[in-house]
Amino acid sequence: MVFQPIVDLKTRELFAYEALVRAKRDDFDSPMSLFAAAVQHSCSGELGRLIRQLAIAGCPSHPLFLNVHPAELNEKWVVQPDDPIFQHGHDVYLEITEGVPLSHFRLCQSVLRDVRARGVYLVVDDLGAGYSNLKYIADLHPRIVKLDRELVMGLVKDSRMFKLVSAIVVLCRELDAMVVAEGIETREELEAVREAGAQYGQGYLLARPSFPPPPVTWPAGLAATKRGQLLPS
Repeated sequence: MVFQPIVDLKTRELFAYEALVRAKRDDFDSPMSLFAAAVQHSCSGELGRLIRQLAIAGCPSHPLFLNVHPAELNEKWVVQPDDPIFQHGHDVYLEITEGVPLSHFRLCQSVLRDVRARGVYLVVDDLGAGYSNLKYIADLHPRIVKLDRELVMGLVKDSRMFKLVSAIVVLCRELDAMVVAEGIETREELEAVREAGAQYGQGYLLARPSFPPPPVTWPAGLAATKRGQLLPS
C-alpha cells in the first residue's frame, strides 16, 4: 500500500490520505489487472477486505479514502460488522467510481446506505472521466465528489474548461458535496482549481504516493488563504 495526501486548498493542511494498492508481481501491471483476476476467480470481496486491512494498518492516525471495486458490492464483504473500516479511529471515505455500471446501481445504493448509516462517508470518484452521469451525485448523496484528471489537466483561469469546472463545483455544493480536484501536477492547475472553488486537491505537485504516508509539499511562494485572507507562504 502507498498513500497520497488530500490537501485543504485554503489552509494547505492535510485533510486525509488516499490508500492506493500496488502489485509487486509482473502478473499484475496495475490495480485494474489485479482486480480483474480477482473478479475472474470470484474473490474481489476478499481482496478488497485485505486491502482495507493493510491500508488502515499502514495509516492508523489519519482519515482515509479507500477505493471499492464495483464487483465487491456483489459479495457484500464491506457491510460485514467486522470489516476493517469500522475499526479505524478516524473518518473513512469509500470511493465509488462515477463509472459504476448501471446494472450495479441499485445494489450500490443498498450497500452504501448500510455503510453510511454506520458513519462511513461516500465519495463519487472520477467525475468527468469518459462520461458523466450527474444523476449519480443526486441519487447517492456523496459527502465528496472527486474531479477526474481529465478536467484538471492543463486547466487555466478564464478558459472555457475553467468555467465548466467552476460550474461543476457550484453544482456539487448545491447538492451538499465537497470537491476534490485530482491529478494536480502544475502550479497553474493548482491555482486554477483553487480559483474554481474546489475545497481539496490531490496530485504529484502536492505529494507523490508513497509509504510511509508522505507530508504535503506545497509549492514555494504560493500563499494559503483562510477566511478570504492570505496567509504567509
